[in-house]
Amino acid sequence: MAFPTGREGADEAPSPPPNPFVHQLELTLVDKLKIGLMSLTLFPLRVLLATFLILLAWPLAAAASLGRSELANAADPPPSWWRRLLEACVRAVMRALWFCMGFHRIAVKGRQAAPADAPILVLAPHSTFFDCIPVAVGRGSIVAKLECKSIPVLGTILDFIRPVFVSRTDRDSRRKTVDEIKRRVCSAGGGPQIMIFPEATCTNRRGLIRFKAGAFIPGVPVQPVVLRFPNRPDTVTWTWRGPGMLAVLWLTLCQLDNRVEMEYLPVYAPSEEERSDPALFANNVRRVMAEALRVPLTDMSVEDCRLSALSSSHGPLRLPDDSSLLEFDGLLDRKKQE
Repeated sequence: MAFPTGREGADEAPSPPPNPFVHQLELTLVDKLKIGLMSLTLFPLRVLLATFLILLAWPLAAAASLGRSELANAADPPPSWWRRLLEACVRAVMRALWFCMGFHRIAVKGRQAAPADAPILVLAPHSTFFDCIPVAVGRGSIVAKLECKSIPVLGTILDFIRPVFVSRTDRDSRRKTVDEIKRRVCSAGGGPQIMIFPEATCTNRRGLIRFKAGAFIPGVPVQPVVLRFPNRPDTVTWTWRGPGMLAVLWLTLCQLDNRVEMEYLPVYAPSEEERSDPALFANNVRRVMAEALRVPLTDMSVEDCRLSALSSSHGPLRLPDDSSLLEFDGLLDRKKQE
């Protein structure tokens, strides 16, 4: 019987980190048969119920937002009884929406901190459009694209939670977004919490990519929130390479039960060094969240998504789908030097 000498392990190069922008959905024959059956029975029923609930939430959200300031201010007077009633109705309808889509039970661990203790909730990993479930469960606003505001029906429901809108056409949009976040979280008395996905793009949850610094520039305490979707098969993940949005929606609605877990970690209060260095603050929070998720950290970021298309098996370089973008980045550097 041969035993490893230790030298072999030393000579072996460490395995590259997985590509976070690739999701390969593997369906067994039984899975395919179930999806075929559910496509004819459960799927159309859920689509009808979801459409009805969205249309029901639309006028309720519009009425709850009637006469309300577009900006969320801590100095705003407390909402009247009828506005609180409408807000409760909207949240109840949205919870019913997720229930009819198969998310029957949303497991919540830990406790959501008060806005005064943690003005910002940092959520990760961001892997699907179903990540908006925490918005329906908790109370807070999000950062959203300005274009979403003009979407019929959904734009009205989105505007109900008073998001921080980001414009793609405005060159100063990033600065204005950071300024608005700082204005909200630093206002006297504390405003509604802001939920931010600092990864800024969807990944396959196999590692945490680098966080954007926007949530950490204000230098206020944040509460990390980790999300898990322990579903088999994993139909919810939506990445740059993998099932498209409609396929994800169809396959997920064909599952009898979809699971999601939210875990509120302890509030992270930055040190003086972290307040002066948002990148350090972001990386330290990312490390805490990776430990809770038991996943590795990766040096890749949202900017590496463009490399994902080039490095695909159908791209110009025709690299395998499981190749590391870090290796591909090095390959590009070598080609530039030639």
